[in-house]
Amino acid sequence: MRARGPSADDRVYPAYKVAALGCALEEGGQPIGPLLEGTELQLADLDRAQTRISRRQLATVYRNAVRVSRDPAIALEAGARMRVTTYGMYGYAMMSSGNLGEALAFSIKYHEMATPTVRMSLDHDDDEATAILAIEDLLGEEELFAFNLELQLSLALSLMRELIGEEFALSRVRASYPRPPHADRYAEHFRCPVAFEQSRDELRFDEWWLQRPLLRSNPITLEVTREICDRTLREMSLRGGVARQVHEVISGDLRRYCDVESVAAELSMTSRTLRRRLAEDGTTFQDLLREIRTQFAITYLRETEMKIEDIADRVGFSDAANFRHAFRRWTDKSPSEYRSTRRPRI
Repeated sequence: MRARGPSADDRVYPAYKVAALGCALEEGGQPIGPLLEGTELQLADLDRAQTRISRRQLATVYRNAVRVSRDPAIALEAGARMRVTTYGMYGYAMMSSGNLGEALAFSIKYHEMATPTVRMSLDHDDDEATAILAIEDLLGEEELFAFNLELQLSLALSLMRELIGEEFALSRVRASYPRPPHADRYAEHFRCPVAFEQSRDELRFDEWWLQRPLLRSNPITLEVTREICDRTLREMSLRGGVARQVHEVISGDLRRYCDVESVAAELSMTSRTLRRRLAEDGTTFQDLLREIRTQFAITYLRETEMKIEDIADRVGFSDAANFRHAFRRWTDKSPSEYRSTRRPRI
């Protein structure tokens, strides 16, 4: 099947940027409701991990934020609230990379998973021994141009500080848009000189930071999460077909939807029809189920102290022994071996 890629209306992206903007509004003493006007999203949707939105919905949220926020720097504030773990497997793969350079290369390669409203590239200024994270607007909406880039510049810095530590420092920020009325807030966020009306938008920092080891580097986690990200990108290329619907149903309740018959019933079709349509999308029910179970199991093993028996139940296994056998098939490691290799939290 030929990959077409998600359209502007395909709901395939997590809602974490919407949630971050909502938190920024709420902390400023404003209700979140107006942020969602015209999106078909409800407040409860922002608390559901399985919620997916389209680029068009996100653009509507951005317009609402510009219109209703009393804080002209809300994009800076929302970007600073973003955390690596918010990005799911994409984020876990970034934090498991060996150094910052590898993490940035991964984030650029797999950026389609992160609700891409920008295009990123990593360049170098050899004369100044400087690394340059360049950011290019993809929304193409003049009234949102500065907002989109401001959020992304702030977001990128927040993630790099989380990956390396608060000591990470930029040498300069360059923005292509005019100096905004709240330009004094940039000093608080970026802690470096900022120039406006430049030729492009970029974060500059000393090149040696690229070799800086990450706080939670883990090659085993990186290998597994990269494989999951590859599969997720393939599913996203199906542009919201039945494979995406199945993914959302299973992710919503792994205990209940761990067989093709129950998922088919939820989607109001026969299991035979579901298998046929998944084949047309270039996948199978078992492949999707394995991918989702692996994703959830890795998250529980890495981020919690849950017992193996409880994790097995959470991902839809009747007993821990079956889960252990399956997990070894997926990762070449037992759950206990995998958990023992993770780095301690810092």
